[in-house]
Parts: sequence; structure tokens; C-alpha cells
Amino acid sequence: MRELTRRDWLKGTSSLAAAGLVYATTAQAQSVTVRGYTPTRANPIRMSSNENPYGVPRSAQSAMTKAFSSSHLYGGRGDRQALRQIIADQNGIPAENIFIAGGSKEVLKVGALMIALEGGTVMAANPTYHDLVRYSDWVGTTLKWVDVDQETMTTDLDAMRAAYTDEVKLIYLCNPNNPIPTILEKNKLREFCLEMSQKCMVFVDEAYHEFVTDPNYESMASLAVNNDNIIVSRTASKIHGFAGVRVGFAFSTPATLAKMNQRVTGTVATPAIHGAIAAYQDHEFMDFIKRKNQEALQEVYKVFEKHNVRHFKSNSNFTFFHTGIDFAEVKDRFLNHGIDVGRPFPPYLDWARVSIAKPEDMVYFAEVYEKEFVS
Repeated sequence: MRELTRRDWLKGTSSLAAAGLVYATTAQAQSVTVRGYTPTRANPIRMSSNENPYGVPRSAQSAMTKAFSSSHLYGGRGDRQALRQIIADQNGIPAENIFIAGGSKEVLKVGALMIALEGGTVMAANPTYHDLVRYSDWVGTTLKWVDVDQETMTTDLDAMRAAYTDEVKLIYLCNPNNPIPTILEKNKLREFCLEMSQKCMVFVDEAYHEFVTDPNYESMASLAVNNDNIIVSRTASKIHGFAGVRVGFAFSTPATLAKMNQRVTGTVATPAIHGAIAAYQDHEFMDFIKRKNQEALQEVYKVFEKHNVRHFKSNSNFTFFHTGIDFAEVKDRFLNHGIDVGRPFPPYLDWARVSIAKPEDMVYFAEVYEKEFVS
């Protein structure tokens, strides 16, 4: 394997569209496209947290800067209502069915807290995203894990039905799932939500909603607005690059949202609200991110298919692949080349999650993979 040079990494960047070059300058994250940057173990390319490598759109940056002129004032209800209406119009639901929070993490934790206060068990797929279930564990709620389907690696709805008992008060579904970027077929999920919401709360986490292209996927927001026992969460952290800004949403009935609002302990900053108003209307930026995400995924698919590595066609900005060796060793060997991949996801400790960075970074990832893991 030849030694990789900066010249190698940057080959092909001239083919980027002018808009891409503009967007690429908005992020300060580590990338081989950044002049003078060299990936090292101490300062690696971040492929671990499913972040947007292009950062916050310029439109949102400008809106947040202007919002500081009124950030000394409490309230901002008019601005919140404007954001709520934008999200409502984009999803075809009433604004009264939307709650704005400090990132979807707050929505997830409030959902867990509601069950902890009222008593009951939380059921979730194994593996899945951790915030709601981990917080449930921290506050003393019993967890009931249901393994994903071993053949398709999707959340097993039939197994969840079979595992349900009267003690279960909330079922958590991440769709697309994380760390396995599989989706739940829309008709089966709709049927499951309607059936199980007669027995307990069903919480559907749609953090990667904007990335999905599979026609078998459908948001459950339209169900949530008419059902007290269904909550859908979304986040601006992913496609909009708001991981460090913190804006999230819950969709449900006004009665359920009122219960959630009573239990939140924080608020959403005025600049964050103004930034989200701009970001959710910046369709050019969203289209750019989706296009670049697909280009970067193709670089990962090519190397995995070349070497017959089991992996998943992604419905998000990450994928999950079989390593055949302990994850700790995989992470360490990638770090030696300045790449930081995800964290361990028991019981799949011979698998790894890799977040999708810029296409040029994923070319580098592919070359490192071949150098380190292909004999």
C-alpha cells in the first residue's frame, strides 16, 4: 500500500461545485480538505458522533449573529411560534402539536422521566441509541431489551409484541435505528404504533429523518398528533449541523406536550431559535448535505463491497460494518491513522459504526481500512 499524501487526499476536489466550496468553508471540523491539517491520533478526523462535517449553514450563522441584539430579553415566544409554524407547515400538521426543546436529547430524557415518575418498564431494541434508555437506567427504571432481528438487523416488532407485559409503560423505537442504520417498514410500524399505543406510550425517535431516501420509510408524526400515547422526536443536530447549538422537537397531542413541558428544566436560547428558523428554510443547504452524504457513503460502500465486508446501505449519515475483531482494537488501529470511529455497541463488539464525513475523508478512510484490515 503506497503512503498517503496530502496531494492524494485532495485529488478530485476541483470537481466540487462552487456551492460546495462555499459550504465547505463553514465548518471548522477536522478534514483532509482543510489546508494545513494532518490527521493524527491527538487530532483525528471525527467519524464517531454522526455530526455534519460541513457545519451550520451560513444562513443560520447570520441569523444567530443578528439575534444577539435581542438576546438580553426573556421570552421570545413570537420567534418560537414562527419556528413552530415552519415545522408545522413542512410536516402538514398543526403548530399546536409541536414542542421545541434544547435538542432531541431533552425530549428523550423527558420521555424517560415521565415513565420514571409514573412507574413502569421501558422496552427498547438491542442495540439502539442510548439517551432515553440510559437516562431511564440512571433514574432507576427497569429496562427490557429485545434483540434486533438477526437476519435483517432491524428492530423486531413481533418480538416486542411477544415480550410486552403490563409493566411496560414505554416502547422506544429509533427509526432509522442507530448504530444499525436500518428502517422499519412504514405499514408495519404504523400498525405497531396504533396497536401498542392502546397499551403504553410509543416513542419514535426520528433523528435522521431528513437523510432517508427509502420509499418504505414514513414518519409517524401524523399519528402522534392525534394520539396521547405516541411521541415523535426530531433534531436539528444532524442535517442542519446544530449539534452544538441544541434545537429539537417533539410531536404529539397538546395534552401530552403539556406534560412534557412541565418536566423540562431548561429552555432554548434565542440565537438557536433564530438559527433554526433560517436553517429549516435553507433547502439548498439541506440538498447539498444529502448529496455529499451520498457521495461519501459510496466511497465506503466501494471498499466494503470490494472486500466482501458485511455492512448496511445507510438511511442516515453513518453505517455499521462487521470487523471480525474486537472493537477496541479496531478503534485503536484507526486512531493510529488519525481517524476516530464510533464507540462500542454491545453485544456487537466485533462490529463498528463509522460516521460519514466529507467524501475526501471517506476516501482516506477506505485507504486506511485496506492498509490496516485487508491482508
